[in-house]
Amino acid sequence: MQTINPQALKAELKDAVMAGYPAMIWGGPGIGKSDIPAQVAAELNMNIIDFRANLFDPVDVRGIPYLAQASAESTKYTSWAVPDVFPIAERDGDRGILFIDELPTAPPATQNAFLQLLLNRKLGDYELPVGWALVCAGNRLTDSAAVYQMPSPVRNRLAHYELEPILEDWVQWAHQHGIDTDVISFIQYRPGLLSSFDADEYAFPTPRAWSMVSKKLQRANADPDRLFFGVASLVGDGAAGEFVAFKEIASKLPNIDAIIKDPSKYKADDNPALLYALANAIAARAEESKMDNIMKLANKLIVEYQVVLVKGCLARNKDLRQHVAIRNWITKNANVIL
Repeated sequence: MQTINPQALKAELKDAVMAGYPAMIWGGPGIGKSDIPAQVAAELNMNIIDFRANLFDPVDVRGIPYLAQASAESTKYTSWAVPDVFPIAERDGDRGILFIDELPTAPPATQNAFLQLLLNRKLGDYELPVGWALVCAGNRLTDSAAVYQMPSPVRNRLAHYELEPILEDWVQWAHQHGIDTDVISFIQYRPGLLSSFDADEYAFPTPRAWSMVSKKLQRANADPDRLFFGVASLVGDGAAGEFVAFKEIASKLPNIDAIIKDPSKYKADDNPALLYALANAIAARAEESKMDNIMKLANKLIVEYQVVLVKGCLARNKDLRQHVAIRNWITKNANVIL
């Protein structure tokens, strides 16, 4: 299956949601499969309800049976009270996404129980509201994630997309969500470690794991041994060793606030690791009043790191694109795609 990047997947999911056909997102652990449907729902101003398919038994999907009667004189019959995770228009709104996560880790009998919902948007007496769409997600068989082969009738009811994390998309997301600048810089320096699945290791690098590393750094002890063990617990020994070494290099950065205040104090360096760290540390301080001096600093760097710096600034504040210094830089570097 051809892989798809996060931005393209969002566009495809919007088409699926608006057209009313169910979609399935495949991909390795921790790469953002669960985040994208939530982003799509927010951008379409829809509600989203999500649940884990592997927590359901087949009978749970259908619901609890009870005796129903149209009137006191009529014959009693069995009806079904569906699980309250399924949307009801009066309670959950007329439009939304029902997100069924971890579908491949549910046993085939449970997957088949969802077949009627995927095919006819119904489960017994329950009917999915007209304005609600179905999106599913899960790991692949190759991910060693205790998944089951999806039955062919279920597969044939879905549009399938295999998500692949893309460095540029992740960097933009990381700037917008306050990920530690050392983590961003390290991944730009070692892009192969953004996502490196290893079924034989307890911990391995993924976008989700690096997000947790960022949180860890907010509380990390200055002791480098403590830092190594903390990071290794999230991304594995190899990636942690490289990250700690990178962070040691990054600690040699000049005072960022001082060189923004007076760019003449910065003496150009040629260490790639240090330059990634410098560009992102400067971008983290981007604001309207500092942009003239920030762009003076940018012009002291070679173009590759100027791009890193400018993209970081714009990811944090897209309105800075209208700043004269940024506009002049874009004009001067028209061959560079932002």
